[in-house]
Amino acid sequence: MLSSLRGLRRALSLLWLVALVSGLVMLAAAPGNAQEGGDQTVDLIEVTGVIDPPNSEYLRGRLQGAQADDVHAVIIQLDTPGGLDVSMREIIQEILEADLPTIVWIAPGGARAASAGTFITYAANLAYMSNGTELGAATPVNLGGGETNETLTRKATNDAAAFIEELALLRDRDPEFARAAVEDAESIGATEAVERGVVNGPAGSLAELLEAVDGATVTLGDGASTTLETWDEASSAPSVRVRFQEMNLVQRLLHLVTDPEIAYLLILFGTFGIIFELYNPGIGLAGILGAVSLLFGFYALSVLPTNWAGVLLIILSVIFLLVDLQAAGLGVWTVGGVAALVGGGLLLFAGAPAAVSLSPWAIVLAVVVTLLFFVSVMTAALRVRLRRPITGEDALIGTVGEAKTDIAPEGTVMTKGTLWRARTMETGIAAGAMVEVKATEGLVLLVEPLEHGERDDE
Repeated sequence: MLSSLRGLRRALSLLWLVALVSGLVMLAAAPGNAQEGGDQTVDLIEVTGVIDPPNSEYLRGRLQGAQADDVHAVIIQLDTPGGLDVSMREIIQEILEADLPTIVWIAPGGARAASAGTFITYAANLAYMSNGTELGAATPVNLGGGETNETLTRKATNDAAAFIEELALLRDRDPEFARAAVEDAESIGATEAVERGVVNGPAGSLAELLEAVDGATVTLGDGASTTLETWDEASSAPSVRVRFQEMNLVQRLLHLVTDPEIAYLLILFGTFGIIFELYNPGIGLAGILGAVSLLFGFYALSVLPTNWAGVLLIILSVIFLLVDLQAAGLGVWTVGGVAALVGGGLLLFAGAPAAVSLSPWAIVLAVVVTLLFFVSVMTAALRVRLRRPITGEDALIGTVGEAKTDIAPEGTVMTKGTLWRARTMETGIAAGAMVEVKATEGLVLLVEPLEHGERDDE
């Protein structure tokens, strides 16, 4: 069992090294591919998922890169359920200060710009929506977790309402819906948004968007005005080159781990890795992956609406299961551990919007994986750890030797090619007699005469 575990760890360590090297090679990803069209360039930056620090860093970096490359305009293709207030404000500040036109395009069909996405939409110079999309529901949420009183909630709501209304007036778009989206969590679809002047128009495809914005005059961050030239009427085709931007590997990874289900499982798997390593001393793959998983997991929890009571319950569940493991059985401690794990999962993102809440299926998966880990992997690891040593004095118990001197009650015995001091509880053993080792006391063997005739020493 021990050798097989060591072999598995060596194989997994090799795979981990290969994966790490491959990841480093992929790290320097190209900014994106370009679509032919004309002399001028328009950057299309796709933003999906929760508005979190990785998304903020990615979008702001691409906006700065676009300005450095002197592109004609930037299109932000948006599909988000919302996100963190601080990340949203960083993005909006970058948009408002940009010295090039910014266009938010809520796409593809079925996409949404909820909560923080609504603010970003209002901040852009121009905004368009694809068919079957929506925006709104921008009521502030306590993304730090925990309870807030009515006064603080009202204060946050008033602050957000004033902010988005100012953006609406700055961009000459409907301020009434902007305030209703914050105060009453109102949402609207693309058709109504166009009718009410919440966005500048519909755009079902990139070509339609480039045709729609052609000729629009916008005011830049430095106060200057510029007119967009993105469509060639003569050829009925775009007059600009579209450059598609993408996240690099690190940004994708950090954005991925902020998914609530992934963050939850990372905390569990990281804990399992550390526990397994403690039961199998040495710096191996389990310890490395466990530490990395915990780092990513706690990073995600630091930016998600985490209820830390849920985290404590998850830790308590692991402690309960470890206690039952030491007791060599699946009893009341296991039941308590499973209950704490389920309770921790339910509390972990309690009160958060549906977009950043934990799926019941993730909790079920966590319970199944946890039980399998403790019942199989940890049971095997504990059995190996508690196995009787196969070297040293204890290995001599049961072996046969020859009395080299009379043992009455002490003398010397030759066994396994080594001469040992020996003692017997019998009346005496004559030199030359065969003896069997029954126990050890330090470097002294406790022996008895070998019964049933002589036996070869092995």
